[in-house]
Amino acid sequence: MAYVSASFTQHTFPFLAEKVRIEIREKFAEAHQVLVDREEALLGELQRLLENYTGEELEEETKQTNESNNALCDTLKGNTTRDVLEQSTAPIDSRIKELQKRLDEPPSSYSSVALEWDESLEEKLKVTGKLLLNPVKKSTPNYQMLSQPVAAFGTHSVTDKSAGVFGHPKSVAIDPVTHYIYICDGYYRIQVFDESFRFLFLFQEQMNGPDNICIRQDRVYVTQFQGHCINVYSTQGALLQSVGTQGDDELQFNNPAGIDISVDKYRIYVAELQNCRVQCLNFDLTFNSFISDNYVAKDVKLTSDEVIVLSCANPCVSIYNYAHQSIRKIITRGTGEQMNLPACLFIDPLGNLLISDYYDSCVRVFSHDGGLRHQMGTDGEGKGQFIHPRGITIDREGRIVVLSDNPNYAVQFF
Repeated sequence: MAYVSASFTQHTFPFLAEKVRIEIREKFAEAHQVLVDREEALLGELQRLLENYTGEELEEETKQTNESNNALCDTLKGNTTRDVLEQSTAPIDSRIKELQKRLDEPPSSYSSVALEWDESLEEKLKVTGKLLLNPVKKSTPNYQMLSQPVAAFGTHSVTDKSAGVFGHPKSVAIDPVTHYIYICDGYYRIQVFDESFRFLFLFQEQMNGPDNICIRQDRVYVTQFQGHCINVYSTQGALLQSVGTQGDDELQFNNPAGIDISVDKYRIYVAELQNCRVQCLNFDLTFNSFISDNYVAKDVKLTSDEVIVLSCANPCVSIYNYAHQSIRKIITRGTGEQMNLPACLFIDPLGNLLISDYYDSCVRVFSHDGGLRHQMGTDGEGKGQFIHPRGITIDREGRIVVLSDNPNYAVQFF
Protein backbone atom coordinates (compact mmCIF):
# COMPACT_ATOMS: atom_id res chain seq x y z
CA MET A 1 0.00 0.00 0.00
CA ALA A 2 1.31 3.43 -0.93
CA TYR A 3 1.27 6.18 1.65
CA VAL A 4 1.21 9.94 0.94
CA SER A 5 3.20 12.04 3.37
CA ALA A 6 1.58 14.93 5.22
CA SER A 7 4.18 17.28 3.71
CA PHE A 8 3.25 16.17 0.19
CA THR A 9 -0.44 16.65 0.91
CA GLN A 10 0.07 20.07 2.47
CA HIS A 11 2.33 21.58 -0.18
CA THR A 12 2.07 19.64 -3.43
CA PHE A 13 -1.70 19.17 -3.73
CA PRO A 14 -2.47 22.90 -3.36
CA PHE A 15 0.31 23.63 -5.83
CA LEU A 16 -1.10 21.23 -8.42
CA ALA A 17 -4.61 22.56 -7.82
CA GLU A 18 -3.34 26.09 -8.36
CA LYS A 19 -1.59 25.00 -11.54
CA VAL A 20 -4.78 23.44 -12.94
CA ARG A 21 -6.81 26.49 -11.93
CA ILE A 22 -4.36 28.80 -13.67
CA GLU A 23 -4.38 26.72 -16.87
CA ILE A 24 -8.20 26.68 -16.96
CA ARG A 25 -8.38 30.41 -16.26
CA GLU A 26 -5.86 31.16 -19.02
CA LYS A 27 -7.88 29.02 -21.44
CA PHE A 28 -11.05 30.95 -20.68
CA ALA A 29 -9.23 34.28 -20.85
CA GLU A 30 -7.80 33.36 -24.25
CA ALA A 31 -11.22 32.34 -25.55
CA HIS A 32 -12.78 35.51 -24.18
CA GLN A 33 -10.07 37.67 -25.78
CA VAL A 34 -10.56 36.05 -29.18
CA LEU A 35 -14.26 36.87 -29.01
CA VAL A 36 -13.49 40.44 -27.95
CA ASP A 37 -11.11 40.77 -30.89
CA ARG A 38 -13.77 39.38 -33.18
CA GLU A 39 -16.24 41.98 -31.92
CA GLU A 40 -13.75 44.76 -32.69
CA ALA A 41 -13.18 43.33 -36.13
CA LEU A 42 -16.93 43.13 -36.71
CA LEU A 43 -17.21 46.84 -35.96
CA GLY A 44 -14.55 47.55 -38.56
CA GLU A 45 -16.25 45.27 -41.06
CA LEU A 46 -19.59 46.97 -40.42
CA GLN A 47 -18.08 50.37 -41.11
CA ARG A 48 -16.55 49.09 -44.33
CA LEU A 49 -19.89 47.65 -45.39
CA LEU A 50 -21.61 50.94 -44.71
CA GLU A 51 -19.17 52.79 -46.91
CA ASN A 52 -18.65 50.40 -49.78
CA TYR A 53 -21.50 47.94 -50.19
CA THR A 54 -25.21 47.81 -50.94
CA GLY A 55 -27.75 45.22 -51.98
CA GLU A 56 -26.53 41.72 -52.88
CA GLU A 57 -22.89 42.44 -51.99
CA LEU A 58 -23.94 43.47 -48.48
CA GLU A 59 -26.05 40.36 -48.04
CA GLU A 60 -23.19 38.09 -49.15
CA GLU A 61 -20.63 39.78 -46.88
CA THR A 62 -23.05 39.56 -43.95
CA LYS A 63 -23.54 35.84 -44.56
CA GLN A 64 -19.78 35.20 -44.66
CA THR A 65 -19.20 37.20 -41.49
CA ASN A 66 -21.94 35.35 -39.60
CA GLU A 67 -20.70 31.94 -40.72
CA SER A 68 -17.12 32.78 -39.76
CA ASN A 69 -18.17 34.01 -36.34
CA ASN A 70 -20.37 30.96 -35.66
CA ALA A 71 -17.53 28.64 -36.66
CA LEU A 72 -15.17 30.44 -34.30
CA CYS A 73 -17.60 30.18 -31.38
CA ASP A 74 -18.22 26.47 -32.08
CA THR A 75 -14.48 25.79 -32.16
CA LEU A 76 -13.89 27.59 -28.88
CA LYS A 77 -16.78 25.88 -27.14
CA GLY A 78 -15.64 22.50 -28.41
CA ASN A 79 -12.24 22.97 -26.78
CA THR A 80 -13.37 24.36 -23.43
CA THR A 81 -15.80 23.40 -20.69
CA ARG A 82 -18.99 24.45 -22.49
CA ASP A 83 -21.16 25.71 -19.67
CA VAL A 84 -18.43 27.82 -18.09
CA LEU A 85 -17.34 29.26 -21.42
CA GLU A 86 -20.89 30.18 -22.41
CA GLN A 87 -21.36 31.93 -19.10
CA SER A 88 -18.06 33.83 -19.32
CA THR A 89 -18.64 34.93 -22.93
CA ALA A 90 -22.37 35.73 -22.65
CA PRO A 91 -21.86 39.53 -22.78
CA ILE A 92 -19.71 39.22 -25.90
CA ASP A 93 -22.20 36.85 -27.54
CA SER A 94 -24.98 39.34 -26.84
CA ARG A 95 -22.95 42.14 -28.38
CA ILE A 96 -22.17 40.08 -31.46
CA LYS A 97 -25.86 39.25 -31.92
CA GLU A 98 -26.64 42.96 -31.73
CA LEU A 99 -24.10 43.65 -34.46
CA GLN A 100 -25.45 40.83 -36.58
CA LYS A 101 -28.96 42.26 -36.19
CA ARG A 102 -27.70 45.57 -37.51
CA LEU A 103 -26.06 43.83 -40.44
CA ASP A 104 -29.38 42.14 -41.29
CA GLU A 105 -31.25 45.46 -41.51
CA PRO A 106 -32.12 46.83 -44.98
CA PRO A 107 -29.37 49.09 -46.41
CA SER A 108 -31.68 52.11 -46.29
CA SER A 109 -31.74 52.01 -42.50
CA TYR A 110 -27.97 52.30 -42.12
CA SER A 111 -28.14 56.07 -42.30
CA SER A 112 -29.63 56.12 -38.81
CA VAL A 113 -26.92 53.92 -37.24
CA ALA A 114 -24.45 56.06 -35.28
CA LEU A 115 -20.93 54.65 -35.39
CA GLU A 116 -17.63 56.37 -34.65
CA TRP A 117 -14.96 55.37 -37.14
CA ASP A 118 -11.64 54.39 -35.63
CA GLU A 119 -8.81 54.62 -38.16
CA SER A 120 -6.87 51.95 -36.26
CA LEU A 121 -9.49 49.43 -37.43
CA GLU A 122 -7.95 49.64 -40.90
CA GLU A 123 -4.97 47.75 -39.51
CA LYS A 124 -7.29 44.92 -38.52
CA LEU A 125 -8.36 44.23 -42.10
CA LYS A 126 -6.35 42.61 -44.85
CA VAL A 127 -6.01 44.36 -48.20
CA THR A 128 -8.71 42.02 -49.51
CA GLY A 129 -11.11 43.30 -46.86
CA LYS A 130 -11.49 39.90 -45.20
CA LEU A 131 -11.60 39.75 -41.41
CA LEU A 132 -8.46 38.83 -39.52
CA LEU A 133 -8.83 36.02 -36.97
CA ASN A 134 -6.46 37.86 -34.60
CA PRO A 135 -6.55 41.59 -35.38
CA VAL A 136 -3.52 43.71 -34.60
CA LYS A 137 -3.62 44.99 -31.03
CA LYS A 138 -1.99 48.29 -30.10
CA SER A 139 -0.46 47.35 -26.76
CA THR A 140 2.94 49.03 -27.15
CA PRO A 141 3.26 52.82 -26.86
CA ASN A 142 4.45 54.90 -29.80
CA TYR A 143 7.32 56.51 -27.93
CA GLN A 144 8.00 59.11 -30.60
CA MET A 145 4.50 60.55 -30.07
CA LEU A 146 4.79 60.94 -26.30
CA SER A 147 5.08 64.49 -25.02
CA GLN A 148 1.96 65.41 -23.09
CA PRO A 149 -0.32 63.12 -21.06
CA VAL A 150 -3.61 62.07 -22.62
CA ALA A 151 -5.22 61.69 -19.19
CA ALA A 152 -4.42 62.36 -15.54
CA PHE A 153 -6.06 62.14 -12.14
CA GLY A 154 -5.26 62.47 -8.45
CA THR A 155 -3.24 64.94 -6.45
CA HIS A 156 -0.34 64.66 -4.05
CA SER A 157 -0.50 65.74 -0.43
CA VAL A 158 1.32 64.89 2.80
CA THR A 159 -1.70 65.77 4.96
CA ASP A 160 -4.90 65.00 2.99
CA LYS A 161 -5.90 61.32 3.04
CA SER A 162 -9.04 61.65 0.91
CA ALA A 163 -9.82 59.26 -1.93
CA GLY A 164 -7.87 60.24 -5.03
CA VAL A 165 -5.21 62.02 -2.98
CA PHE A 166 -1.85 60.28 -2.65
CA GLY A 167 0.92 60.72 -0.13
CA HIS A 168 4.07 59.83 -2.09
CA PRO A 169 2.48 57.32 -4.50
CA LYS A 170 4.87 54.40 -4.91
CA SER A 171 3.54 51.63 -7.10
CA VAL A 172 0.75 51.03 -9.61
CA ALA A 173 -0.62 47.76 -10.97
CA ILE A 174 -3.61 47.01 -13.21
CA ASP A 175 -5.78 43.93 -12.79
CA PRO A 176 -5.66 42.11 -16.17
CA VAL A 177 -9.25 40.90 -15.75
CA THR A 178 -11.21 43.86 -14.33
CA HIS A 179 -8.65 46.50 -15.45
CA TYR A 180 -8.99 48.15 -12.04
CA ILE A 181 -6.08 50.41 -11.11
CA TYR A 182 -4.33 49.64 -7.78
CA ILE A 183 -2.08 52.34 -6.29
CA CYS A 184 -0.18 52.18 -3.00
CA ASP A 185 1.19 55.27 -1.28
CA GLY A 186 2.95 56.50 1.85
CA TYR A 187 -0.26 56.37 3.86
CA TYR A 188 0.13 52.58 4.17
CA ARG A 189 -2.86 51.76 1.97
CA ILE A 190 -3.93 50.76 -1.52
CA GLN A 191 -6.58 52.75 -3.36
CA VAL A 192 -8.49 51.06 -6.18
CA PHE A 193 -10.03 52.87 -9.17
CA ASP A 194 -11.89 51.79 -12.30
CA GLU A 195 -10.81 52.67 -15.84
CA SER A 196 -12.73 55.95 -15.61
CA PHE A 197 -10.63 56.88 -12.55
CA ARG A 198 -13.59 56.57 -10.19
CA PHE A 199 -12.60 55.56 -6.66
CA LEU A 200 -13.94 52.09 -5.80
CA PHE A 201 -12.55 50.97 -2.46
CA LEU A 202 -9.58 51.04 -0.12
CA PHE A 203 -7.68 48.36 1.69
CA GLN A 204 -4.96 48.68 4.27
CA GLU A 205 -5.13 45.55 6.43
CA GLN A 206 -1.77 44.82 8.12
CA MET A 207 0.25 47.10 5.86
CA ASN A 208 3.61 48.38 7.00
CA GLY A 209 5.21 50.42 4.26
CA PRO A 210 3.68 48.92 1.08
CA ASP A 211 6.22 49.50 -1.67
CA ASN A 212 5.34 47.46 -4.75
CA ILE A 213 2.28 45.65 -6.12
CA CYS A 214 1.95 42.68 -8.45
CA ILE A 215 -1.43 41.19 -9.46
CA ARG A 216 -1.65 37.59 -10.66
CA GLN A 217 -4.58 35.17 -10.76
CA ASP A 218 -6.99 36.99 -8.43
CA ARG A 219 -4.21 37.68 -5.94
CA VAL A 220 -2.56 40.98 -5.04
CA TYR A 221 1.04 40.56 -3.87
CA VAL A 222 2.43 43.52 -1.91
CA THR A 223 5.97 44.01 -0.60
CA GLN A 224 6.03 45.52 2.89
CA PHE A 225 9.17 47.65 2.93
CA GLN A 226 9.15 48.39 6.66
CA GLY A 227 7.34 45.19 7.65
CA HIS A 228 10.02 43.05 5.92
CA CYS A 229 7.47 40.61 4.52
CA ILE A 230 5.24 39.82 1.55
CA ASN A 231 1.46 40.06 2.00
CA VAL A 232 -1.02 38.36 -0.30
CA TYR A 233 -4.52 39.84 -0.61
CA SER A 234 -7.65 39.08 -2.57
CA THR A 235 -8.44 41.64 -5.26
CA GLN A 236 -11.04 43.05 -2.83
CA GLY A 237 -8.45 43.63 -0.10
CA ALA A 238 -8.83 40.66 2.25
CA LEU A 239 -5.51 39.51 3.68
CA LEU A 240 -4.99 35.87 2.70
CA GLN A 241 -1.41 35.10 3.61
CA SER A 242 1.83 36.71 4.78
CA VAL A 243 5.37 35.39 4.64
CA GLY A 244 8.68 36.65 5.95
CA THR A 245 10.41 38.31 8.88
CA GLN A 246 13.38 40.66 9.04
CA GLY A 247 16.73 39.03 8.44
CA ASP A 248 19.04 37.64 5.77
CA ASP A 249 18.16 33.93 5.87
CA GLU A 250 15.71 31.99 3.70
CA LEU A 251 12.19 33.48 3.82
CA GLN A 252 13.60 36.52 5.59
CA PHE A 253 13.67 39.97 4.01
CA ASN A 254 15.35 43.30 4.62
CA ASN A 255 13.35 46.12 3.00
CA PRO A 256 11.71 44.14 0.18
CA ALA A 257 10.94 46.48 -2.71
CA GLY A 258 10.19 45.19 -6.22
CA ILE A 259 8.20 42.04 -6.93
CA ASP A 260 7.18 40.11 -10.04
CA ILE A 261 5.68 36.68 -10.68
CA SER A 262 6.20 34.14 -13.45
CA VAL A 263 2.95 32.20 -13.78
CA ASP A 264 4.31 29.64 -16.23
CA LYS A 265 7.41 28.94 -14.12
CA TYR A 266 5.52 29.08 -10.78
CA ARG A 267 8.02 31.45 -9.20
CA ILE A 268 7.86 34.73 -7.26
CA TYR A 269 10.85 37.09 -7.36
CA VAL A 270 11.41 39.76 -4.67
CA ALA A 271 14.11 42.46 -4.83
CA GLU A 272 15.57 43.17 -1.37
CA LEU A 273 17.10 46.62 -0.99
CA GLN A 274 19.21 46.15 2.16
CA ASN A 275 20.13 42.49 1.59
CA CYS A 276 21.41 43.40 -1.91
CA ARG A 277 19.82 40.36 -3.50
CA VAL A 278 16.73 38.92 -5.19
CA GLN A 279 14.93 36.14 -3.34
CA CYS A 280 13.05 33.56 -5.40
CA LEU A 281 10.01 31.83 -3.87
CA ASN A 282 7.82 29.02 -5.13
CA PHE A 283 4.14 29.63 -5.83
CA ASP A 284 3.20 28.25 -2.40
CA LEU A 285 5.51 30.88 -0.81
CA THR A 286 8.19 28.37 0.14
CA PHE A 287 11.85 29.21 -0.45
CA ASN A 288 13.45 28.44 -3.81
CA SER A 289 16.79 30.25 -4.21
CA PHE A 290 18.71 33.54 -4.17
CA ILE A 291 20.24 35.76 -6.80
CA SER A 292 23.08 37.54 -4.99
CA ASP A 293 25.29 39.94 -6.91
CA ASN A 294 26.10 42.57 -4.26
CA TYR A 295 23.97 45.21 -5.96
CA VAL A 296 21.29 47.20 -4.15
CA ALA A 297 18.23 45.56 -5.74
CA LYS A 298 15.37 48.05 -6.12
CA ASP A 299 13.09 46.30 -8.61
CA VAL A 300 12.78 43.08 -10.58
CA LYS A 301 10.80 42.19 -13.69
CA LEU A 302 10.44 38.96 -15.62
CA THR A 303 10.21 38.05 -19.30
CA SER A 304 9.63 34.61 -20.77
CA ASP A 305 13.30 33.70 -20.44
CA GLU A 306 14.99 36.40 -18.36
CA VAL A 307 15.08 37.87 -14.84
CA ILE A 308 15.85 41.59 -15.07
CA VAL A 309 17.06 43.33 -11.90
CA LEU A 310 17.24 47.10 -11.38
CA SER A 311 19.88 48.33 -8.91
CA CYS A 312 19.75 51.87 -7.54
CA ALA A 313 22.78 52.66 -5.32
CA ASN A 314 25.20 51.81 -8.14
CA PRO A 315 22.66 52.15 -10.96
CA CYS A 316 22.64 49.34 -13.47
CA VAL A 317 20.37 46.68 -14.95
CA SER A 318 21.46 43.07 -14.51
CA ILE A 319 20.00 40.33 -16.69
CA TYR A 320 19.89 36.65 -15.67
CA ASN A 321 18.40 33.48 -17.08
CA TYR A 322 16.05 31.32 -15.02
CA ALA A 323 18.98 29.21 -13.89
CA HIS A 324 20.11 32.49 -12.26
CA GLN A 325 23.25 32.70 -14.38
CA SER A 326 24.33 36.24 -15.19
CA ILE A 327 23.93 37.11 -18.87
CA ARG A 328 25.04 40.74 -18.96
CA LYS A 329 24.76 44.16 -17.33
CA ILE A 330 23.53 47.25 -19.13
CA ILE A 331 23.01 50.95 -18.37
CA THR A 332 25.17 52.59 -15.71
CA ARG A 333 25.22 55.76 -13.60
CA GLY A 334 25.62 59.03 -15.44
CA THR A 335 23.71 61.78 -17.13
CA GLY A 336 21.82 62.11 -20.37
CA GLU A 337 21.38 58.58 -21.64
CA GLN A 338 22.09 56.90 -18.30
CA MET A 339 20.47 56.82 -14.84
CA ASN A 340 20.82 58.90 -11.72
CA LEU A 341 18.59 57.31 -9.05
CA PRO A 342 16.32 54.73 -10.74
CA ALA A 343 13.11 53.96 -8.85
CA CYS A 344 10.98 51.47 -10.79
CA LEU A 345 11.26 49.22 -13.82
CA PHE A 346 8.69 48.00 -16.34
CA ILE A 347 9.13 45.88 -19.50
CA ASP A 348 6.90 46.66 -22.49
CA PRO A 349 5.61 43.92 -24.88
CA LEU A 350 8.57 44.49 -27.24
CA GLY A 351 11.16 44.07 -24.50
CA ASN A 352 11.99 47.76 -24.03
CA LEU A 353 12.90 48.81 -20.49
CA LEU A 354 10.98 51.72 -18.94
CA ILE A 355 12.78 53.18 -15.93
CA SER A 356 11.57 56.04 -13.75
CA ASP A 357 14.35 58.25 -12.35
CA TYR A 358 13.63 59.72 -8.91
CA TYR A 359 16.27 62.46 -9.05
CA ASP A 360 16.11 63.36 -12.76
CA SER A 361 12.27 63.59 -12.70
CA CYS A 362 11.80 61.65 -15.92
CA VAL A 363 11.07 58.27 -17.41
CA ARG A 364 13.61 56.82 -19.82
CA VAL A 365 12.92 54.08 -22.35
CA PHE A 366 15.86 51.80 -23.18
CA SER A 367 16.08 49.07 -25.77
CA HIS A 368 16.82 45.54 -24.61
CA ASP A 369 20.54 46.08 -25.26
CA GLY A 370 20.62 49.32 -23.24
CA GLY A 371 20.38 51.97 -25.94
CA LEU A 372 18.29 55.03 -25.06
CA ARG A 373 15.14 55.19 -27.20
CA HIS A 374 13.14 57.96 -25.56
CA GLN A 375 12.94 60.23 -22.53
CA MET A 376 9.75 61.77 -21.22
CA GLY A 377 9.01 64.30 -18.50
CA THR A 378 10.81 67.17 -16.78
CA ASP A 379 10.83 68.48 -13.24
CA GLY A 380 7.74 70.52 -12.38
CA GLU A 381 4.09 70.62 -11.39
CA GLY A 382 2.49 70.93 -14.83
CA LYS A 383 1.11 68.35 -17.24
CA GLY A 384 3.80 66.04 -18.50
CA GLN A 385 6.05 66.97 -15.58
CA PHE A 386 7.11 64.89 -12.57
CA ILE A 387 8.36 65.35 -9.04
CA HIS A 388 10.20 62.24 -7.87
CA PRO A 389 8.51 59.74 -10.25
CA ARG A 390 8.28 56.16 -9.02
CA GLY A 391 5.60 53.63 -10.02
CA ILE A 392 5.21 52.87 -13.72
CA THR A 393 3.17 50.44 -15.82
CA ILE A 394 1.35 50.16 -19.17
CA ASP A 395 -2.41 49.73 -19.47
CA ARG A 396 -4.30 47.61 -22.02
CA GLU A 397 -4.54 50.57 -24.42
CA GLY A 398 -0.77 50.91 -24.50
CA ARG A 399 -0.70 54.05 -22.36
CA ILE A 400 2.24 54.54 -20.01
CA VAL A 401 1.06 55.19 -16.44
CA VAL A 402 3.45 57.18 -14.25
CA LEU A 403 3.14 58.06 -10.54
CA SER A 404 4.89 61.04 -9.00
CA ASP A 405 4.63 63.64 -6.24
CA ASN A 406 3.23 66.18 -8.72
CA PRO A 407 0.69 68.03 -6.52
CA ASN A 408 -1.67 68.57 -9.47
CA TYR A 409 -1.25 65.42 -11.58
CA ALA A 410 -0.18 62.53 -9.37
CA VAL A 411 -1.17 59.84 -11.90
CA GLN A 412 -0.50 60.60 -15.57
CA PHE A 413 -1.24 58.53 -18.69
CA PHE A 414 0.92 58.97 -21.83
